[in-house]
Amino acid sequence: MMKNNLNNLVNLQTNKLGNLGVKSIFLSALAIGFISCSNDDLEAPLLEDSSNLLSTNASANVIPLNESDFYTPPTTFAVTKNLVKDYGADKIFNTDDSQKLQTAIDDVSGKGGGKLIIPKGNYTVSDIKMKSNVHLIVNSGTVIRPSTRANNKNYAMFTFGKESATVKNVSVESANGQKFTVDLTKAKNTNVAVFNLNNVDNFLLTDFKVKDALTKFSAVTMGITEHNGKYIRPRNGVVKNANIINADYGYGLVQIQAAKNILFKNIKGTGGVTLRLETGWSFMNDLQIGGVHDMYGENISCTNGNAAVMVSPHAMHNGKVYVNGITANNCGFGVRIEAGFVSKKYSTPGLTNGTFSKVTINNVKATYGNKDAQLKPKHYKFMPCNLRSLIDDNPIVAGGDSYWGPSISAVLNTPNYNVILDESTVTGNGFKNGYVIQTEEDAISDADCN
Repeated sequence: MMKNNLNNLVNLQTNKLGNLGVKSIFLSALAIGFISCSNDDLEAPLLEDSSNLLSTNASANVIPLNESDFYTPPTTFAVTKNLVKDYGADKIFNTDDSQKLQTAIDDVSGKGGGKLIIPKGNYTVSDIKMKSNVHLIVNSGTVIRPSTRANNKNYAMFTFGKESATVKNVSVESANGQKFTVDLTKAKNTNVAVFNLNNVDNFLLTDFKVKDALTKFSAVTMGITEHNGKYIRPRNGVVKNANIINADYGYGLVQIQAAKNILFKNIKGTGGVTLRLETGWSFMNDLQIGGVHDMYGENISCTNGNAAVMVSPHAMHNGKVYVNGITANNCGFGVRIEAGFVSKKYSTPGLTNGTFSKVTINNVKATYGNKDAQLKPKHYKFMPCNLRSLIDDNPIVAGGDSYWGPSISAVLNTPNYNVILDESTVTGNGFKNGYVIQTEEDAISDADCN
């Protein structure tokens, strides 16, 4: 865990809590408490903020982020195994390698943990259950595809602690720091995530690129899971040096529904949202268990998508978020900071508009593009009137509700919670004057444009 205090941030401009002042913020009297005190559980009631973690570099308004505060790598390995030599994988797409890979992971974990080398080749896998103390070392020339499915149910290629005991001390990385490839373009069932993390503690995901095809989940997803009557979330990890290509508007590289103390570093997305801190899962909102706490990002970028970073609490009451270094080229936004709301999908009475205890954003650079951003009609009101004719009439996906169009702003800032935005570090290249940072007060209806 980080050792200092984020509350010392200075010389920043704090947005008043009144952008959506008609909505009052209070905690639901019906919120469900926690029943556990073990290390595998959520450590404290999530409606309390527990993340007084970091100090600032006051001269630059930037927090120094150290990977060692999020993930502790192994110092020794009991065994080193090779997926091809030791377990007979044949390195061609036509063979489903799931069982051989699962056997190898189980074996390495059972022997005390170690490295599992995946040599250069083509592999097809799904529903792989990662085990404690296993470190996958993937050759950067390797391509991995999801296995063919007999149905259209949701699935993941790799799961970490889904409805199981804690998976501890795990990693997936390349052998040389260069990215290996996950290819989703041939998936017949597009309801697929690459990495789904749940009850996992101390993890590293790095050195991968995802070739997407507008599939129906973000590549990396994190959320709560149930084990022995307790709800548990991912904690203590790093996701870095990764990118996705051709993601859908509603997804992207990473979506976090529930997690604690995670660092995202040097991640990129073409399409969708690169880092999506959106806690909208109906099951979780109805329980009021989960949410994100102590999220840290550095060097997050978007190209031809919706946004590099999105913060949207729905009806969850979350902790702190800090992101420094955001780049957007031809995206709808560099950053989307959305207000909480209670969706009609939620069934628990008494839910209130969700919040974050604090969101801190530094150093945003967005470049306008006139046709390659992914947009939804709900955001057209923040666009200059003379640009709205540039929006494509045809949805990106047939029957869908997102469209190609011009960039809207560097920052959309419409929260009902505390946001610290250093406006002096926000740059919008090519945007019309007044449209670099947009708030709810800046909205213009179509009727007002006529």
